[in-house]
Amino acid sequence: MSVLGKRKAEDSLVATVDLDSDNEDNETIVQNLSLFRENPFLESHSPRTDEIEAPHTQALAEQSQNHGLADYIQSAKKLILDRISERSLPDSLENLTTQYDKLFHLLEQTVKTGESNSCLLVGNRGSGKSILVRKAIEELRRDHKDNFLVVELNGLVQTDDKSALREITRQLTRESQMEGRSFTSFAESLSFLLSLLKSGTKSNSPVIFVLDEFDLFAQHPKQALLYNLFDIAQSSQNPIAVLGLTCRLDTMELLEKRVKSRFSHRQIYLYSPSNFGDFSAVTKKALKIPQTITAVEPGHIQYIQDFNSAVDTMFEDPSFLAVVRRIFDLTKDLRMFFKICFQPVSNLSIRSPFLNAAQFYESGILQRADSKTELLKGVSLLELILIVSMGKLLDRETNTFNFQMVYDEYKEFMNMTQVGGHSFGMKLYKRAVALKAFEHLQSFELVCPVESVAKCPKEYRMMKIMLEPTQITSAVLKYRDCPSAVKKWGTGNPM
Repeated sequence: MSVLGKRKAEDSLVATVDLDSDNEDNETIVQNLSLFRENPFLESHSPRTDEIEAPHTQALAEQSQNHGLADYIQSAKKLILDRISERSLPDSLENLTTQYDKLFHLLEQTVKTGESNSCLLVGNRGSGKSILVRKAIEELRRDHKDNFLVVELNGLVQTDDKSALREITRQLTRESQMEGRSFTSFAESLSFLLSLLKSGTKSNSPVIFVLDEFDLFAQHPKQALLYNLFDIAQSSQNPIAVLGLTCRLDTMELLEKRVKSRFSHRQIYLYSPSNFGDFSAVTKKALKIPQTITAVEPGHIQYIQDFNSAVDTMFEDPSFLAVVRRIFDLTKDLRMFFKICFQPVSNLSIRSPFLNAAQFYESGILQRADSKTELLKGVSLLELILIVSMGKLLDRETNTFNFQMVYDEYKEFMNMTQVGGHSFGMKLYKRAVALKAFEHLQSFELVCPVESVAKCPKEYRMMKIMLEPTQITSAVLKYRDCPSAVKKWGTGNPM
């Protein structure tokens, strides 16, 4: 073969090798591209715009959804808290329609025609007396606007006639006109106050007096406030309506003869729900969100439906019904149920958007917790043993004792545990240390002196314990890391 032929053959071989090399490079690029598409960690540093916006848009949607749910929860929380705290009135009064019609007609006669009236509302606590009056006054304001005045007094706050008159003056906003005047009697000052209502723009304005805890006003000396109010209601003076709210059936017997003769003897009786079904229906209605609430967004409507469904499910739980049943058996007072509702309703959040029975059960236990037993959880072990020693003296019908008697009982217990080998973790404290612990219990008012003797040494002063035996036993059982010997001794079990 000539030289030229060899060169042509070598050139063709090199070209073939180069072509094969180019094919291998192309296959490598294609494989790398396929790996690049499959592996998210091999993405370039400049991804596409839609790849960035997709997760960001999803996060914004979730944030917006959570924000909407938070608004729904806050709205439900405010609605129920206003209802159970009685800041808002119920839409309808269960089983109180007849009483409401009588009261509203009586107040309407005073506001509309100027006819003075007096009435007494009698019922158990929580039967709806205050709600009934507030509901009637609200409807009167809606029909007659501000053409009448309302004065609210409470026997627990206004403990005498002078403070009651001062509160009447404050609520009628006439304090400035009372300045610089002196009155010789309570009746004269009250008559002057009512005469002011006939002047100015509010001529002959009817006044509705609401006396809560009416029986306490009857215990005031001479019953001057009640006498003058009923006397004005009976005469043709400024039109007033006097409403008394009480839970005592014998309130009429507390009135003096002159006061009773001026009272109209109208009485409206209110009764608590007579059976558990009615009571549970009222409590369920208090926890539900009404369907008439203004909910425009579909998510809000769905949340209301789910919330009410959760309440229905909760009322089928035996543990929750046991809590409601206990309140019904003890008092039939709706306010007692409302007390245990505050904590579960206040804990509503995005993580816990609905009510559940476990929260009410825990809240019920906290409401029933004895304050003295809870206080004993924080005392020292020596103080607990001294309390148990006092309990042992009570078991022997020794109702009054001094420190020396308690310390002797404590020494006897320690000697008994040392002999039996049960004194691990305990020691017999000196008399001065135990006396200091005894005085610490006195500062808590768990131990009180029977009588004050100035010359008697403090370790010999007669005392009495302000705890029941059951409270002492409960305190021993709840005490943290209580030695077994103290626990057996405190519960009455043999060591």
